Amino acid sequence: TLLYTIKFEGSRNMSLRYDPLPLGIRLFKFCSGSSPPKGVVYKSWILIITFLVYASYHMNRKGLSVVKSTLHGNASNTTFYPGWAPFNNTDDGKELLGYLDTAFLLSYAVFIFMCGSIADNVSLRYFLTVGMIGTAISASLIGMACFWHIHSLAYFVVMQIVCGAMQATGWPATVAVIGNWIGKGSRGLIMGIWNSHTSVGNILGGLVAGVAANSISTWGLSFIYPAIVIGGLGITVFLFLPTNPQAVGLAPPKQSNKDEDEERLIKSLQHHSEDSEDDDGIIRDPNSIPAISFCKALKLPGVIEFSMALFFTKLVCYTFLFCLPDFVNSIQIGGEHYDAQKSADIATFYDVGGILGSILCGFLADRTSSNALICIIFQITSIPMLFVYYHFGTISMTAQLSIMFVLGFFSNGPYALITTAVSADLGTSEHVRGNSQALATVSAIIDGAGSVGATIGPYLTSVLTNKRSGNNEYEYVFYVLEASAFCSGLCLIRLVVKEINVLRNRRGYNPIA
Repeated sequence: TLLYTIKFEGSRNMSLRYDPLPLGIRLFKFCSGSSPPKGVVYKSWILIITFLVYASYHMNRKGLSVVKSTLHGNASNTTFYPGWAPFNNTDDGKELLGYLDTAFLLSYAVFIFMCGSIADNVSLRYFLTVGMIGTAISASLIGMACFWHIHSLAYFVVMQIVCGAMQATGWPATVAVIGNWIGKGSRGLIMGIWNSHTSVGNILGGLVAGVAANSISTWGLSFIYPAIVIGGLGITVFLFLPTNPQAVGLAPPKQSNKDEDEERLIKSLQHHSEDSEDDDGIIRDPNSIPAISFCKALKLPGVIEFSMALFFTKLVCYTFLFCLPDFVNSIQIGGEHYDAQKSADIATFYDVGGILGSILCGFLADRTSSNALICIIFQITSIPMLFVYYHFGTISMTAQLSIMFVLGFFSNGPYALITTAVSADLGTSEHVRGNSQALATVSAIIDGAGSVGATIGPYLTSVLTNKRSGNNEYEYVFYVLEASAFCSGLCLIRLVVKEINVLRNRRGYNPIA
Protein backbone atom coordinates (compact mmCIF):
# COMPACT_ATOMS: atom_id res chain seq x y z
CA THR A 1 0.00 0.00 0.00
CA LEU A 2 1.13 3.63 -0.50
CA LEU A 3 -0.51 4.53 2.79
CA TYR A 4 2.63 5.67 4.56
CA THR A 5 3.43 7.98 1.66
CA ILE A 6 1.04 10.45 3.27
CA LYS A 7 3.36 11.01 6.21
CA PHE A 8 6.13 12.23 3.95
CA GLU A 9 4.23 14.24 1.34
CA GLY A 10 5.10 17.68 2.68
CA SER A 11 8.78 18.46 2.80
CA ARG A 12 8.12 21.41 5.09
CA ASN A 13 6.59 19.06 7.67
CA MET A 14 9.25 16.41 7.37
CA SER A 15 11.99 16.38 9.99
CA LEU A 16 15.06 14.79 8.42
CA ARG A 17 16.78 12.26 10.63
CA TYR A 18 20.56 12.41 11.03
CA ASP A 19 21.87 9.93 8.49
CA PRO A 20 25.54 10.09 7.46
CA LEU A 21 26.22 9.53 3.77
CA PRO A 22 26.57 5.78 3.11
CA LEU A 23 30.09 4.52 2.55
CA GLY A 24 29.30 3.19 -0.91
CA ILE A 25 27.87 6.55 -2.04
CA ARG A 26 30.93 8.35 -0.68
CA LEU A 27 33.14 6.08 -2.74
CA PHE A 28 30.91 6.56 -5.78
CA LYS A 29 31.11 10.35 -5.49
CA PHE A 30 34.87 10.17 -4.99
CA CYS A 31 35.34 8.07 -8.12
CA SER A 32 33.12 10.40 -10.17
CA GLY A 33 35.52 13.26 -9.42
CA SER A 34 34.52 16.67 -10.74
CA SER A 35 31.42 15.30 -12.47
CA PRO A 36 29.11 14.22 -9.63
CA PRO A 37 26.06 12.10 -10.53
CA LYS A 38 22.98 14.03 -11.59
CA GLY A 39 19.73 13.96 -9.68
CA VAL A 40 18.08 11.67 -12.24
CA VAL A 41 20.81 9.07 -11.61
CA TYR A 42 20.14 9.11 -7.88
CA LYS A 43 16.36 8.98 -8.38
CA SER A 44 16.67 6.05 -10.75
CA TRP A 45 18.86 4.23 -8.24
CA ILE A 46 16.39 4.92 -5.42
CA LEU A 47 13.49 3.54 -7.46
CA ILE A 48 15.46 0.42 -8.36
CA ILE A 49 16.86 -0.36 -4.92
CA THR A 50 13.59 0.27 -3.06
CA PHE A 51 11.74 -1.85 -5.64
CA LEU A 52 14.15 -4.73 -5.04
CA VAL A 53 14.04 -4.23 -1.28
CA TYR A 54 10.29 -4.55 -0.94
CA ALA A 55 10.15 -7.34 -3.53
CA SER A 56 12.60 -9.25 -1.30
CA TYR A 57 10.27 -8.73 1.68
CA HIS A 58 7.47 -10.38 -0.28
CA MET A 59 9.79 -13.16 -1.43
CA ASN A 60 10.17 -14.13 2.21
CA ARG A 61 6.39 -14.31 2.68
CA LYS A 62 5.92 -17.05 0.08
CA GLY A 63 7.90 -19.83 1.73
CA LEU A 64 5.15 -21.16 3.98
CA SER A 65 2.46 -21.04 1.30
CA VAL A 66 4.68 -23.06 -1.05
CA VAL A 67 5.63 -25.82 1.47
CA LYS A 68 2.20 -26.21 3.09
CA SER A 69 1.33 -29.28 1.05
CA THR A 70 4.71 -30.84 1.89
CA LEU A 71 4.36 -30.13 5.62
CA HIS A 72 0.78 -31.40 5.75
CA GLY A 73 1.47 -34.49 3.65
CA ASN A 74 -0.89 -36.45 1.49
CA ALA A 75 -3.04 -39.05 3.21
CA SER A 76 -3.52 -40.97 -0.04
CA ASN A 77 0.22 -41.38 -0.66
CA THR A 78 2.10 -41.11 2.62
CA THR A 79 5.30 -42.60 1.19
CA PHE A 80 5.65 -39.66 -1.21
CA TYR A 81 4.24 -36.94 1.10
CA PRO A 82 4.84 -38.17 4.66
CA GLY A 83 4.40 -34.65 6.04
CA TRP A 84 6.19 -32.93 8.91
CA ALA A 85 4.96 -33.22 12.49
CA PRO A 86 2.93 -31.63 13.96
CA PHE A 87 1.34 -30.53 10.67
CA ASN A 88 0.88 -34.00 9.13
CA ASN A 89 -2.10 -34.78 11.34
CA THR A 90 -5.04 -35.26 9.00
CA ASP A 91 -7.50 -34.11 11.69
CA ASP A 92 -6.13 -30.64 12.37
CA GLY A 93 -2.91 -30.31 10.35
CA LYS A 94 -4.20 -27.58 8.06
CA GLU A 95 -5.65 -25.68 10.98
CA LEU A 96 -2.23 -25.71 12.66
CA LEU A 97 -0.68 -24.34 9.47
CA GLY A 98 -3.36 -21.65 9.60
CA TYR A 99 -2.13 -20.72 13.07
CA LEU A 100 1.27 -19.95 11.55
CA ASP A 101 -0.30 -17.62 8.98
CA THR A 102 -2.30 -15.92 11.71
CA ALA A 103 0.75 -15.53 13.97
CA PHE A 104 2.70 -13.82 11.18
CA LEU A 105 -0.11 -11.54 10.03
CA LEU A 106 -1.22 -10.51 13.52
CA SER A 107 2.37 -9.69 14.43
CA TYR A 108 2.73 -7.70 11.22
CA ALA A 109 -0.52 -5.80 11.86
CA VAL A 110 0.51 -4.86 15.41
CA PHE A 111 4.12 -3.93 14.73
CA ILE A 112 3.49 -1.88 11.59
CA PHE A 113 1.89 0.81 13.77
CA MET A 114 5.02 0.99 15.91
CA CYS A 115 7.39 0.81 12.94
CA GLY A 116 5.69 3.73 11.23
CA SER A 117 6.30 5.91 14.27
CA ILE A 118 9.85 4.66 14.86
CA ALA A 119 10.89 5.10 11.22
CA ASP A 120 9.83 8.75 11.42
CA ASN A 121 12.34 9.43 14.19
CA VAL A 122 15.45 7.38 13.33
CA SER A 123 17.77 6.88 10.39
CA LEU A 124 15.74 5.18 7.67
CA ARG A 125 18.85 3.44 6.35
CA TYR A 126 19.74 1.93 9.72
CA PHE A 127 16.09 1.07 10.40
CA LEU A 128 15.67 -0.69 7.06
CA THR A 129 18.98 -2.53 7.40
CA VAL A 130 18.04 -3.89 10.81
CA GLY A 131 14.62 -4.98 9.54
CA MET A 132 16.04 -6.77 6.50
CA ILE A 133 18.80 -8.54 8.41
CA GLY A 134 16.27 -9.45 11.11
CA THR A 135 13.94 -10.87 8.46
CA ALA A 136 16.80 -12.91 7.01
CA ILE A 137 17.71 -14.36 10.42
CA SER A 138 14.14 -15.20 11.48
CA ALA A 139 13.26 -16.75 8.11
CA SER A 140 16.47 -18.81 8.17
CA LEU A 141 15.63 -20.09 11.65
CA ILE A 142 12.26 -21.31 10.35
CA GLY A 143 14.04 -23.12 7.53
CA MET A 144 16.64 -24.60 9.87
CA ALA A 145 13.83 -26.44 11.68
CA CYS A 146 14.01 -28.88 8.76
CA PHE A 147 17.69 -29.68 9.34
CA TRP A 148 17.57 -29.48 13.13
CA HIS A 149 14.52 -31.79 13.15
CA ILE A 150 12.37 -29.41 15.19
CA HIS A 151 8.73 -30.46 15.47
CA SER A 152 7.51 -28.01 18.12
CA LEU A 153 4.47 -25.96 17.16
CA ALA A 154 5.52 -23.29 19.67
CA TYR A 155 8.87 -22.87 17.87
CA PHE A 156 7.19 -22.25 14.52
CA VAL A 157 4.64 -19.84 16.01
CA VAL A 158 7.31 -17.80 17.84
CA MET A 159 9.48 -17.60 14.72
CA GLN A 160 6.49 -16.47 12.66
CA ILE A 161 5.76 -13.73 15.20
CA VAL A 162 9.37 -12.53 15.06
CA CYS A 163 9.35 -12.68 11.28
CA GLY A 164 6.13 -10.64 11.15
CA ALA A 165 7.66 -7.98 13.40
CA MET A 166 10.77 -7.76 11.20
CA GLN A 167 8.70 -7.65 8.01
CA ALA A 168 6.71 -4.71 9.39
CA THR A 169 9.79 -2.52 9.00
CA GLY A 170 9.71 -2.71 5.22
CA TRP A 171 6.70 -0.74 4.07
CA PRO A 172 6.93 2.46 6.16
CA ALA A 173 10.68 2.74 5.57
CA THR A 174 10.72 2.15 1.80
CA VAL A 175 7.77 4.46 1.17
CA ALA A 176 9.37 7.11 3.38
CA VAL A 177 12.49 7.00 1.22
CA ILE A 178 10.38 7.27 -1.94
CA GLY A 179 8.47 10.18 -0.40
CA ASN A 180 11.76 11.97 0.26
CA TRP A 181 13.00 11.57 -3.30
CA ILE A 182 9.95 11.60 -5.60
CA GLY A 183 7.75 14.69 -5.71
CA LYS A 184 3.99 14.40 -5.59
CA GLY A 185 3.54 15.80 -9.06
CA SER A 186 5.82 13.22 -10.69
CA ARG A 187 4.44 9.99 -9.20
CA GLY A 188 1.51 8.86 -11.35
CA LEU A 189 2.36 5.99 -13.64
CA ILE A 190 5.91 5.70 -12.26
CA MET A 191 4.55 4.87 -8.83
CA GLY A 192 2.05 2.45 -10.36
CA ILE A 193 4.91 0.53 -11.95
CA TRP A 194 7.01 0.76 -8.78
CA ASN A 195 4.10 -0.60 -6.75
CA SER A 196 4.29 -3.87 -8.75
CA HIS A 197 7.16 -4.92 -6.46
CA THR A 198 4.58 -6.83 -4.42
CA SER A 199 3.62 -9.12 -7.30
CA VAL A 200 7.21 -9.42 -8.54
CA GLY A 201 8.31 -10.48 -5.07
CA ASN A 202 5.50 -13.03 -4.89
CA ILE A 203 6.49 -14.47 -8.27
CA LEU A 204 10.18 -14.72 -7.42
CA GLY A 205 9.39 -16.07 -3.96
CA GLY A 206 7.19 -18.79 -5.40
CA LEU A 207 9.80 -19.82 -7.96
CA VAL A 208 12.74 -19.76 -5.53
CA ALA A 209 10.89 -21.50 -2.70
CA GLY A 210 9.44 -24.07 -5.09
CA VAL A 211 12.89 -25.40 -5.96
CA ALA A 212 13.20 -27.22 -2.64
CA ALA A 213 9.55 -27.56 -1.66
CA ASN A 214 8.90 -31.15 -2.77
CA SER A 215 11.36 -32.98 -0.53
CA ILE A 216 10.63 -33.49 3.16
CA SER A 217 14.39 -33.39 3.77
CA THR A 218 15.03 -30.04 2.04
CA TRP A 219 11.84 -27.96 2.49
CA GLY A 220 13.75 -25.62 4.81
CA LEU A 221 15.66 -24.25 1.83
CA SER A 222 12.37 -22.66 0.70
CA PHE A 223 12.90 -20.22 3.58
CA ILE A 224 16.69 -20.02 3.51
CA TYR A 225 17.12 -19.09 -0.17
CA PRO A 226 14.87 -15.98 0.04
CA ALA A 227 16.52 -15.12 3.38
CA ILE A 228 19.91 -14.98 1.68
CA VAL A 229 18.50 -12.57 -0.93
CA ILE A 230 17.03 -10.13 1.59
CA GLY A 231 20.13 -10.35 3.77
CA GLY A 232 22.35 -9.43 0.83
CA LEU A 233 20.07 -6.54 -0.10
CA GLY A 234 20.14 -5.39 3.52
CA ILE A 235 23.91 -4.99 3.28
CA THR A 236 23.44 -3.15 -0.03
CA VAL A 237 20.99 -0.76 1.63
CA PHE A 238 23.45 -0.04 4.42
CA LEU A 239 26.23 0.77 1.96
CA PHE A 240 24.39 2.43 -0.93
CA LEU A 241 21.06 3.99 0.14
CA PRO A 242 20.94 7.78 0.54
CA THR A 243 17.60 8.30 2.25
CA ASN A 244 17.03 11.88 1.07
CA PRO A 245 18.35 14.26 -1.64
CA GLN A 246 19.89 16.65 0.88
CA ALA A 247 22.34 13.92 1.91
CA VAL A 248 23.97 14.05 -1.54
CA GLY A 249 23.74 17.81 -1.95
CA LEU A 250 20.51 17.95 -3.97
CA ALA A 251 17.39 20.02 -3.36
CA PRO A 252 14.29 18.23 -2.06
CA PRO A 253 11.63 17.43 -4.69
CA LYS A 254 8.76 19.82 -5.33
CA GLN A 255 5.79 18.19 -3.69
CA SER A 256 3.06 20.53 -4.97
CA ASN A 257 2.36 24.10 -5.93
CA LYS A 258 3.34 26.21 -2.93
CA ASP A 259 0.81 28.98 -3.49
CA GLU A 260 -2.09 26.52 -3.81
CA ASP A 261 -0.94 24.67 -0.70
CA GLU A 262 -0.76 27.82 1.37
CA GLU A 263 -4.10 29.10 0.11
CA ARG A 264 -5.88 25.85 0.92
CA LEU A 265 -4.14 25.63 4.27
CA ILE A 266 -5.23 29.13 5.23
CA LYS A 267 -8.83 28.34 4.26
CA SER A 268 -8.72 25.17 6.31
CA LEU A 269 -7.27 26.95 9.32
CA GLN A 270 -9.80 29.76 9.06
CA HIS A 271 -12.62 27.23 8.85
CA HIS A 272 -11.41 25.69 12.11
CA SER A 273 -10.49 28.99 13.73
CA GLU A 274 -11.45 27.86 17.18
CA ASP A 275 -8.62 25.30 17.13
CA SER A 276 -5.94 27.18 15.24
CA GLU A 277 -6.24 30.89 16.04
CA ASP A 278 -5.02 32.93 18.97
CA ASP A 279 -7.29 35.38 20.72
CA ASP A 280 -5.98 38.17 18.50
CA GLY A 281 -7.03 36.27 15.37
CA ILE A 282 -3.49 35.53 14.16
CA ILE A 283 -3.20 32.15 12.44
CA ARG A 284 -0.63 29.88 14.02
CA ASP A 285 2.11 27.93 12.29
CA PRO A 286 0.46 24.85 10.76
CA ASN A 287 3.23 22.66 12.20
CA SER A 288 1.99 23.55 15.67
CA ILE A 289 -1.47 22.10 15.04
CA PRO A 290 -1.96 19.19 17.46
CA ALA A 291 -2.65 15.66 16.27
CA ILE A 292 -6.33 14.88 15.83
CA SER A 293 -7.95 12.17 17.89
CA PHE A 294 -8.84 8.72 16.65
CA CYS A 295 -12.55 9.56 16.56
CA LYS A 296 -12.01 12.79 14.64
CA ALA A 297 -9.81 10.98 12.13
CA LEU A 298 -12.61 8.49 11.51
CA LYS A 299 -14.92 11.40 10.63
CA LEU A 300 -12.63 12.69 7.88
CA PRO A 301 -14.15 12.21 4.39
CA GLY A 302 -13.43 8.81 2.92
CA VAL A 303 -11.56 7.30 5.86
CA ILE A 304 -14.22 4.78 6.88
CA GLU A 305 -15.01 3.83 3.28
CA PHE A 306 -11.39 3.27 2.34
CA SER A 307 -10.65 1.43 5.58
CA MET A 308 -13.47 -1.06 5.06
CA ALA A 309 -12.73 -1.45 1.36
CA LEU A 310 -9.08 -2.22 2.13
CA PHE A 311 -10.19 -4.69 4.82
CA PHE A 312 -12.08 -6.83 2.29
CA THR A 313 -9.62 -6.30 -0.55
CA LYS A 314 -6.61 -7.47 1.47
CA LEU A 315 -8.66 -10.41 2.75
CA VAL A 316 -8.96 -11.62 -0.85
CA CYS A 317 -5.40 -10.80 -1.94
CA TYR A 318 -3.69 -12.27 1.11
CA THR A 319 -5.76 -15.43 0.95
CA PHE A 320 -4.33 -16.02 -2.50
CA LEU A 321 -0.87 -14.94 -1.37
CA PHE A 322 -0.75 -17.54 1.41
CA CYS A 323 -3.01 -20.29 0.07
CA LEU A 324 -3.05 -20.35 -3.76
CA PRO A 325 -0.14 -22.84 -4.19
CA ASP A 326 -1.83 -25.19 -1.72
CA PHE A 327 -5.12 -24.87 -3.61
CA VAL A 328 -3.44 -25.73 -6.92
CA ASN A 329 -1.77 -28.70 -5.23
CA SER A 330 -5.11 -29.92 -3.86
CA ILE A 331 -6.91 -30.15 -7.23
CA GLN A 332 -6.47 -32.07 -10.46
CA ILE A 333 -5.95 -29.95 -13.57
CA GLY A 334 -6.96 -31.74 -16.73
CA GLY A 335 -7.04 -34.97 -14.75
CA GLU A 336 -3.45 -34.55 -13.53
CA HIS A 337 -2.13 -33.77 -10.04
CA TYR A 338 0.87 -31.45 -9.61
CA ASP A 339 3.46 -31.46 -6.84
CA ALA A 340 4.39 -28.55 -4.58
CA GLN A 341 7.06 -27.11 -6.88
CA LYS A 342 4.89 -27.20 -9.98
CA SER A 343 1.93 -25.79 -8.02
CA ALA A 344 4.07 -22.85 -6.88
CA ASP A 345 5.13 -22.21 -10.49
CA ILE A 346 1.53 -22.27 -11.68
CA ALA A 347 0.42 -19.88 -8.92
CA THR A 348 2.80 -17.18 -10.19
CA PHE A 349 0.40 -16.44 -13.05
CA TYR A 350 -1.93 -14.81 -10.51
CA ASP A 351 0.75 -12.25 -9.67
CA VAL A 352 1.68 -11.73 -13.33
CA GLY A 353 -1.90 -10.68 -13.92
CA GLY A 354 -1.73 -8.54 -10.78
CA ILE A 355 1.21 -6.55 -12.14
CA LEU A 356 -0.62 -5.55 -15.30
CA GLY A 357 -3.90 -4.98 -13.44
CA SER A 358 -2.27 -2.61 -10.95
CA ILE A 359 -0.62 -0.58 -13.69
CA LEU A 360 -3.78 -0.32 -15.81
CA CYS A 361 -5.89 0.50 -12.76
CA GLY A 362 -3.59 3.37 -11.87
CA PHE A 363 -3.46 4.59 -15.46
CA LEU A 364 -7.25 4.64 -15.84
CA ALA A 365 -7.68 6.36 -12.49
CA ASP A 366 -5.19 9.06 -13.50
CA ARG A 367 -6.97 9.58 -16.82
CA THR A 368 -10.47 9.77 -15.33
CA SER A 369 -9.73 11.18 -11.84
CA SER A 370 -12.27 8.60 -10.64
CA ASN A 371 -10.40 6.28 -8.31
CA ALA A 372 -13.40 4.70 -6.62
CA LEU A 373 -15.27 4.19 -9.90
CA ILE A 374 -12.37 2.36 -11.56
CA CYS A 375 -11.81 0.39 -8.37
CA ILE A 376 -15.38 -0.83 -8.08
CA ILE A 377 -15.47 -1.87 -11.75
CA PHE A 378 -12.47 -4.12 -11.16
CA GLN A 379 -13.86 -5.45 -7.89
CA ILE A 380 -17.26 -6.36 -9.30
CA THR A 381 -15.63 -7.98 -12.33
CA SER A 382 -13.47 -10.13 -10.04
CA ILE A 383 -16.59 -11.78 -8.53
CA PRO A 384 -17.63 -13.77 -11.63
CA MET A 385 -13.96 -14.47 -12.31
CA LEU A 386 -13.67 -16.12 -8.88
CA PHE A 387 -16.65 -18.32 -9.78
CA VAL A 388 -15.26 -19.16 -13.22
CA TYR A 389 -11.81 -19.95 -11.86
CA TYR A 390 -13.06 -22.34 -9.19
CA HIS A 391 -15.51 -24.22 -11.41
CA PHE A 392 -13.73 -24.20 -14.78
CA GLY A 393 -10.04 -23.75 -13.97
CA THR A 394 -9.59 -27.51 -13.60
CA ILE A 395 -10.61 -28.31 -17.18
CA SER A 396 -7.12 -27.96 -18.60
CA MET A 397 -3.80 -26.25 -17.92
CA THR A 398 -4.62 -23.61 -20.51
CA ALA A 399 -7.88 -22.80 -18.72
CA GLN A 400 -6.13 -22.78 -15.34
CA LEU A 401 -3.41 -20.33 -16.37
CA SER A 402 -5.56 -17.99 -18.43
CA ILE A 403 -8.37 -17.69 -15.88
CA MET A 404 -5.88 -17.31 -13.02
CA PHE A 405 -4.15 -14.51 -14.95
CA VAL A 406 -7.42 -12.64 -15.48
CA LEU A 407 -8.44 -13.18 -11.85
CA GLY A 408 -5.14 -11.71 -10.64
CA PHE A 409 -5.58 -8.81 -13.03
CA PHE A 410 -8.96 -7.79 -11.59
CA SER A 411 -8.49 -8.64 -7.91
CA ASN A 412 -5.00 -7.17 -7.45
CA GLY A 413 -5.71 -3.95 -9.36
CA PRO A 414 -8.01 -2.47 -6.68
CA TYR A 415 -5.52 -3.37 -3.95
CA ALA A 416 -2.96 -0.99 -5.42
CA LEU A 417 -5.56 1.56 -6.48
CA ILE A 418 -7.23 1.86 -3.08
CA THR A 419 -3.94 2.74 -1.45
CA THR A 420 -3.15 5.28 -4.16
CA ALA A 421 -6.64 6.77 -3.93
CA VAL A 422 -6.29 7.14 -0.17
CA SER A 423 -3.01 9.01 -0.56
CA ALA A 424 -4.42 11.33 -3.21
CA ASP A 425 -7.71 11.98 -1.38
CA LEU A 426 -6.18 12.72 2.01
CA GLY A 427 -3.18 14.52 0.53
CA THR A 428 -5.51 17.15 -0.96
CA SER A 429 -7.98 17.30 1.92
CA GLU A 430 -8.15 20.70 3.58
CA HIS A 431 -9.00 18.97 6.85
CA VAL A 432 -5.51 17.54 7.25
CA ARG A 433 -3.33 19.72 5.05
CA GLY A 434 -0.28 20.83 6.95
CA ASN A 435 -0.90 18.45 9.84
CA SER A 436 1.46 15.50 9.50
CA GLN A 437 0.25 14.03 12.78
CA ALA A 438 -3.29 13.87 11.41
CA LEU A 439 -2.00 12.13 8.31
CA ALA A 440 -0.15 9.57 10.41
CA THR A 441 -3.29 8.83 12.42
CA VAL A 442 -5.41 8.34 9.31
CA SER A 443 -2.74 6.13 7.74
CA ALA A 444 -2.68 3.92 10.82
CA ILE A 445 -6.47 3.52 10.78
CA ILE A 446 -6.65 2.50 7.13
CA ASP A 447 -3.62 0.23 7.08
CA GLY A 448 -4.68 -1.33 10.36
CA ALA A 449 -8.08 -2.21 8.92
CA GLY A 450 -6.45 -3.76 5.87
CA SER A 451 -4.04 -5.78 8.00
CA VAL A 452 -6.93 -7.19 10.04
CA GLY A 453 -8.56 -8.38 6.82
CA ALA A 454 -5.28 -9.90 5.70
CA THR A 455 -5.10 -11.81 8.99
CA ILE A 456 -8.65 -13.15 8.81
CA GLY A 457 -8.50 -14.45 5.22
CA PRO A 458 -5.79 -17.14 5.60
CA TYR A 459 -7.11 -18.20 9.01
CA LEU A 460 -10.64 -18.69 7.65
CA THR A 461 -9.13 -20.71 4.83
CA SER A 462 -7.43 -23.09 7.26
CA VAL A 463 -10.66 -23.55 9.19
CA LEU A 464 -12.89 -24.02 6.14
CA THR A 465 -10.53 -26.47 4.41
CA ASN A 466 -9.76 -28.56 7.49
CA LYS A 467 -11.00 -32.15 7.16
CA ARG A 468 -11.97 -31.55 3.51
CA SER A 469 -10.06 -32.90 0.55
CA GLY A 470 -10.14 -33.15 -3.21
CA ASN A 471 -11.47 -30.63 -5.72
CA ASN A 472 -14.17 -29.47 -3.26
CA GLU A 473 -11.72 -28.65 -0.46
CA TYR A 474 -11.78 -24.90 -1.17
CA GLU A 475 -15.48 -24.57 -2.09
CA TYR A 476 -16.49 -22.56 0.99
CA VAL A 477 -13.32 -20.46 0.75
CA PHE A 478 -14.33 -19.18 -2.67
CA TYR A 479 -17.79 -18.30 -1.38
CA VAL A 480 -16.09 -16.12 1.25
CA LEU A 481 -13.81 -14.51 -1.35
CA GLU A 482 -16.73 -13.69 -3.64
CA ALA A 483 -18.64 -12.14 -0.75
CA SER A 484 -15.56 -10.15 0.31
CA ALA A 485 -15.02 -8.76 -3.21
CA PHE A 486 -18.67 -7.68 -3.28
CA CYS A 487 -18.44 -6.01 0.16
CA SER A 488 -15.26 -4.20 -0.87
CA GLY A 489 -17.07 -2.64 -3.80
CA LEU A 490 -20.12 -1.90 -1.67
CA CYS A 491 -17.99 0.15 0.72
CA LEU A 492 -17.12 2.58 -2.07
CA ILE A 493 -20.65 3.21 -3.36
CA ARG A 494 -20.92 6.69 -1.82
CA LEU A 495 -17.60 7.76 -3.30
CA VAL A 496 -18.56 6.33 -6.69
CA VAL A 497 -21.79 8.34 -6.73
CA LYS A 498 -19.79 11.45 -5.85
CA GLU A 499 -17.35 10.83 -8.70
CA ILE A 500 -20.15 10.18 -11.19
CA ASN A 501 -21.72 13.49 -10.18
CA VAL A 502 -18.43 15.23 -10.89
CA LEU A 503 -18.11 13.53 -14.29
CA ARG A 504 -21.68 14.43 -15.25
CA ASN A 505 -21.15 18.04 -14.20
CA ARG A 506 -18.05 18.24 -16.37
CA ARG A 507 -20.14 17.19 -19.35
CA GLY A 508 -23.03 19.51 -18.55
CA TYR A 509 -25.45 16.92 -17.21
CA ASN A 510 -27.53 17.17 -14.06
CA PRO A 511 -25.92 15.38 -11.11
CA ILE A 512 -27.34 12.27 -9.54
CA ALA A 513 -29.69 13.11 -6.70
